[in-house]
Amino acid sequence: MRFACMLALIAASVPLPARAQGIMGDVMAGKLINPEVGVFAWYNLSDKTSDRKFYMRQAIVGQEKIKRKTAYWLEIEIAPSVGFPTIYKMLLTGPASNPDNVHKIILQQDGGPPEEIPLPPPGKKEKRKAPRRKSMGKEKILTPFGKIEAEHFIMTAGDEKIEVWLSDAVRPMGIVKMVSPNGELILSRYGIGGKDAQSALRVPEADAPRPVEKQPEEQPEEQPEEQPEADAEKRSR
Repeated sequence: MRFACMLALIAASVPLPARAQGIMGDVMAGKLINPEVGVFAWYNLSDKTSDRKFYMRQAIVGQEKIKRKTAYWLEIEIAPSVGFPTIYKMLLTGPASNPDNVHKIILQQDGGPPEEIPLPPPGKKEKRKAPRRKSMGKEKILTPFGKIEAEHFIMTAGDEKIEVWLSDAVRPMGIVKMVSPNGELILSRYGIGGKDAQSALRVPEADAPRPVEKQPEEQPEEQPEEQPEADAEKRSR
C-alpha cells in the first residue's frame, strides 16, 4: 500500500514526510502532454512492499481560466481490488512539481465526502530540484493494451533510482511503464471520452441534497347530496 499511497500523495503535491518524497513525485507530477479535456489512461500498479495490486487512472476532467491561463483539472484515482478508491483532483496551469502551478487540490478517500486541501501560502512553497535523467533510447514495451514504442529513461536523485518509459501518444502524462524498488506501474489502456474521462468524485448519499417532495393539493370538502327518498318524504308531509 505504501507505493500506491506515495504515488497519489506526491502527485497531489501535498506536504509529505521525507520517505515519501523524491523522484517518483517528479515523474507523477510531470507535465501534461498536449492537454485536452477527456483524455485518460489506466494502469496496473503492483506494490512490492505489501504484495498488493491496485488500479490507477489519470484523466483530464475539466478546465478553467486562471489569470488568462488555461488550467486543467487532472484527476488521479487509485483503487484497490476491494474497498474505496483514493481520488485526487488538481487544478494545474503547468507541471505540479512547481507548486506555483497547483491552484486547487480536492481529496476523497474512505468513501467520505470530497474535501479541499489547503495549499501552502505564497512564499512558503518549496521547489524540489529536478532529478538527473538519462535517455536509454526507444524501446517497444509490451502492455495489456499491446506493444507501445516509448523512450526509456533512468532517473536518479541522491540514492534513489527509477526507470520510466514515456510516450507522447499516451495522454495525459505520457507514462507507459515505471519501475522502482518499491513497485511497478504499467499502462493497461488509454483513450479519450466516455466514463473513464469523467470525474469519479462522488457525494455520499447521506450528504447528497434530497429532492423536495411535492405535497398533494388539498381538495375542497364535498357536501353530501340529499337522497331522493328524503326529498320525497319531505314533500309528502
